[in-house]
Amino acid sequence: MVTRIRVVIGMLICLGFVAGCSSKGPVAEKPPTVEVSQLNSTVITPQLVKFQARIIIHNRSSRELGFDRVDYAVDLQGQELFTSSFSELLRTRKGKKQTVTFHFQISMEDILDQSVAILAEGGMDVGFRGMVYPEPASGFSPLAFRSTIAIPVPEIPEVAFGGTEGVPMSREFVVKLRIMNTNGFEVTVNRIESYLEINQVQYQLLHTEQVTSLEPHRWETIELTMENTTGKTLSLILNTLQSPNMEFRVGGTVECRSPYGWIVFPIALPGQD
Repeated sequence: MVTRIRVVIGMLICLGFVAGCSSKGPVAEKPPTVEVSQLNSTVITPQLVKFQARIIIHNRSSRELGFDRVDYAVDLQGQELFTSSFSELLRTRKGKKQTVTFHFQISMEDILDQSVAILAEGGMDVGFRGMVYPEPASGFSPLAFRSTIAIPVPEIPEVAFGGTEGVPMSREFVVKLRIMNTNGFEVTVNRIESYLEINQVQYQLLHTEQVTSLEPHRWETIELTMENTTGKTLSLILNTLQSPNMEFRVGGTVECRSPYGWIVFPIALPGQD
């Protein structure tokens, strides 16, 4: 009798185990996800503003996944500027992530076209959105992403000739530039690659290593020094002898760091006697 009871109990346990296993079924795969991890301006010039965006694709499934492409679009003030596609995606191992970086630019012409809306908002809204397409065999649906940043309308600082110290043929000749930060945020002058052009001959100027901070809507003076070598001094003498009416100008490129990326712009200033 005891043996029969044990057999019945064992059969019930087995049936319960089988029923429990059949009710669970196969474990559902987790779909991949995507997020925008970065969207910011990097370089500002008189012609355009450059941007960088990054997305992170996370393979949460238990198998390696491939991805066909990323279709993306860039908006300015909510209006689409352009669309593009990127197909050089990597296969991603289970549980791993891949990061994709995008570089794009918006012309100042496009920004000026939206000047009324931008001025009303006090800045410009730049949107980055799109879809990531897993390979069709994966069975996963496309993944949407979207991000928007608001930045002030960038302005190129003003530069004016600030005078000179010494004469071009002396041991050190100093050219002064006055720079005004026309933006509502602080910028820092990090580098000036410049030259002094005398009678259409260029002589390199040296920018002091000191970093100069420019407060909003304030003028600062920066000194550029030309250190003369024997050859450079001889060239200057011959240059001025050939053309006694000396004409010179200052040219080059200024690089400033700002909270919204590098501001890079050319300078071309006529000198004054």
